[in-house]
Amino acid sequence: MFSIGRTVICFAIAAVVAAIGTDLYSESETSVTQIPSRDGTPIAVECGGIGASFVIVHGGTGDRSRWKPLFPLFASHFTVCAMDRRGRGASGNSTDYNLQKGAEDVAAVVNSRPGKVFVLGHSIGGVCALEAAFLTDKISKLVLYEPPLQDRNHEAVATKMEKMIRTGDREQALVTFLQEIVMVSPKEIEQMKAQSSWSGRVAGIGKQVREIRALDRYHFDGDKMRALQVPTLLLTGSETASPDLKRAIASLMDYLPNHSLVVFQGQEHNAMDTASQEFAQTVTKFLLDTRGKTD
Repeated sequence: MFSIGRTVICFAIAAVVAAIGTDLYSESETSVTQIPSRDGTPIAVECGGIGASFVIVHGGTGDRSRWKPLFPLFASHFTVCAMDRRGRGASGNSTDYNLQKGAEDVAAVVNSRPGKVFVLGHSIGGVCALEAAFLTDKISKLVLYEPPLQDRNHEAVATKMEKMIRTGDREQALVTFLQEIVMVSPKEIEQMKAQSSWSGRVAGIGKQVREIRALDRYHFDGDKMRALQVPTLLLTGSETASPDLKRAIASLMDYLPNHSLVVFQGQEHNAMDTASQEFAQTVTKFLLDTRGKTD
């Protein structure tokens, strides 16, 4: 276990690493492996760093590459493993996608790692990560950033997006998803467009339609959540506009017995991009704190 002094030293080291940039880390130090899920679908995982395993599950658009800029911020404390969800990046695909399979994919990656594992899930990746905690006992702590859990119906938006994709307007389909379901601001959409991962998000938007429908079929079971003892950090942005995401955080606070909450002031659904240092420091503090709390 960490003593208080040892924990302080860890945070001091993290500050030094941030100050000197990426001198202690390079992308060449990562490796990509394929992990078979329960149904045999291969799930791609890219790992780098030193320490306990820390699995990151990306959200609705893009793939594991959107987390690569944060590897240097975590790699001095953890072996960071960013996975491609089913049908994304270098992972395999299946025609019968559902959230149970998404959870099984996360559990397979977790079970492939030595010892106990930390898990972070963003958006729909947070739903998969949360449900994976009921499939494996190897998850020691969870971090959930605005998972869309509540009963909802976005079929009209999914149908609109399908029509756009059929006519070749994939970028507008992505923008429609971000505007009408995630409800991110025009400013944040422009910031996302400036990222190198934007083209990949546009290319993979067809997968998003089936995930919207899978989320529409998902039922949040509060009684089930009461049984989850895994220490869980809930993350949200003060400027998040989506009522779905706000209800989900509120419900998790009501039902999860061992949770803490951090609100990123001035941020929306993508604080890992727009406030990456604060994001990484918040997550690292929670994962290293032997009390399992952030305060």
